[in-house]
Amino acid sequence: MFGYVKPYQPELLVKEYEFYRAVYCGLCRSMKKNTGVLSNAFLNYDAVFLALARMAFSDEEPEAELRRCIAHPTRKRTMLKSSPAIDYSARAFASLAYYKNLDDIEDKSFFGKLTRYSIHPVIAHAKRLADIGELDVIVSEGLKEISALEGAGCAEADRPAEVFGRLLGEVFKCGVDGNDALLLYECGFHLGKFIYIADALDDYEKDVRENNYNPFRLTYGDGGLSDSVRNDIRVALILECEGIERAVDLFPEKHPIVINIIKNIIYMGLIKRLDTINGKGKTDERSL
Repeated sequence: MFGYVKPYQPELLVKEYEFYRAVYCGLCRSMKKNTGVLSNAFLNYDAVFLALARMAFSDEEPEAELRRCIAHPTRKRTMLKSSPAIDYSARAFASLAYYKNLDDIEDKSFFGKLTRYSIHPVIAHAKRLADIGELDVIVSEGLKEISALEGAGCAEADRPAEVFGRLLGEVFKCGVDGNDALLLYECGFHLGKFIYIADALDDYEKDVRENNYNPFRLTYGDGGLSDSVRNDIRVALILECEGIERAVDLFPEKHPIVINIIKNIIYMGLIKRLDTINGKGKTDERSL
């Protein structure tokens, strides 16, 4: 999808980094098994966060094994074994990737459309194999609502961001009941809002050049975003991080290594990514 949701590696313990990488490799293997041998080409770090969040509520202890793969044929790598959290995240991500590709086909230039059309059969096949039932309808309808807002020239970034937040909240909680579902929904909701707004900020200059929709173009024009505006957007995004944090603080402590990685992503990974987008290269600790 977007690839914004990464940990800040220098602050991870070695065992935490190895576990994070094992989750990524486990997802890669699960996608090849459940959504097609080529579908893993579209895997990114956002799917790992979904798997970690689902894993936090599982009573099963994560199990790893050493295996070789095509990408690393000479040396075995640690991979998490198949589990409900891993397999669900692989299937859900395949559906998200499919609808994101459809959206890109609508938005891209002629040559960009050709690229997206060329990979569409693979993603469509992965989506069919994913077979995530009613969640597929929720994803489809949510992205249609966002497209309608964008097509109408909505200048309020928060409106499509909230739709994407609700969509991702449903993805995070699907199949979970009770209070656990509420916590997963809140985590996904605020993460979805963060991703949409951060993506709009990240793409602002490109969208100006290519005359694409961008809510910040409509609000602030094509002359660039001032430091004051960028700081206001940054503050709004940090508030979304705090929303994720409030939910995660109530996650069960069944798997401490999972919680530690999730908190690293929220407290450092997302903020570092935001500062890269803003071109600052460092964080303002007073804003954290």
